[in-house]
Amino acid sequence: MKTLSKFCLLPVFFSAIFCFNATGQIKVFSNNYVGINWTTTPASRFVLNGAGNSMYQAYFYNPNISTGGATLAAVSEAGSGASNHIMSIAAGTNLGASNYLYGLKATAYSATALSTGRSYGVYGLAGNASQGFNYGVYGYLYGTRYGAAVFGTTASYGDIALTQQWAGYFRGDVKVETVLWVNATSYSSDAKLKDNVVSLNSQNSLDNIMKINTVSYNLKQITLTAPGDSSRVQNYYNENDQVFKKTKYGVIAQELQQIYPEMVYQDGEGNLGVAYTELIPVLINALQAQEKKISDLEEKIKKITGDSSAKADQ
Repeated sequence: MKTLSKFCLLPVFFSAIFCFNATGQIKVFSNNYVGINWTTTPASRFVLNGAGNSMYQAYFYNPNISTGGATLAAVSEAGSGASNHIMSIAAGTNLGASNYLYGLKATAYSATALSTGRSYGVYGLAGNASQGFNYGVYGYLYGTRYGAAVFGTTASYGDIALTQQWAGYFRGDVKVETVLWVNATSYSSDAKLKDNVVSLNSQNSLDNIMKINTVSYNLKQITLTAPGDSSRVQNYYNENDQVFKKTKYGVIAQELQQIYPEMVYQDGEGNLGVAYTELIPVLINALQAQEKKISDLEEKIKKITGDSSAKADQ
């Protein structure tokens, strides 16, 4: 009886496959490639809504939709036990030969520059786990080879062979809107990295320092309008942040530009910034000039007082 049931089920199974093939819902092609909602022989072994690409074993295409969504959604429950690594998606590649290998690659790009929308190549969101252990994006450099856990660059720079292990490495301008916390900073200053080295003129340094106008100030709030949507306006600064509330001390970039144009930089919006650390050698040079003047005056005073004492003794 059980054997008969098995044979009875076979026609039902093959009928189901035939049905899927006939309607084009699911189709197994003569080369054993599989298509869902695709009726012609695909380029990938398994496709959804598209012909695929011979570069990819599986290819899923999300047609134009009018609501939020995704091509693929993966969800994993929290699991049980402790200290387990539970992932929704695990991706990896084996290293070898002279290949460019990616554990995971994601793009959000248009060859044509657009004036609408936003793009995120990788969007990380994390929160509400153990206090202090929530990372939107976590990069870890493993092994003994040089490189960086996080590497950022722009189209004008590209990658570069690194000469040590870095937690983060950026080729290109980097902007921090609020407070940058560091325990120490080091600026490249090796002699072998410099050209056209010229000692500063101490008198010029002193004269220029006397021209610099130092000021105290507060940040001015800036309002931003979303491109293509004038109704979406937001403040640039969080007015509760220390960086916005505290009084600051510095110089006016436009004024310093008249004295030391090399110390003033401009961003893509035309805003000027000051390389304050470059004022340090000028201040040192000016201080040395001032100290020399003081020493010269002390010598003259000693000479005058010495001559006066000698005359009084006579």
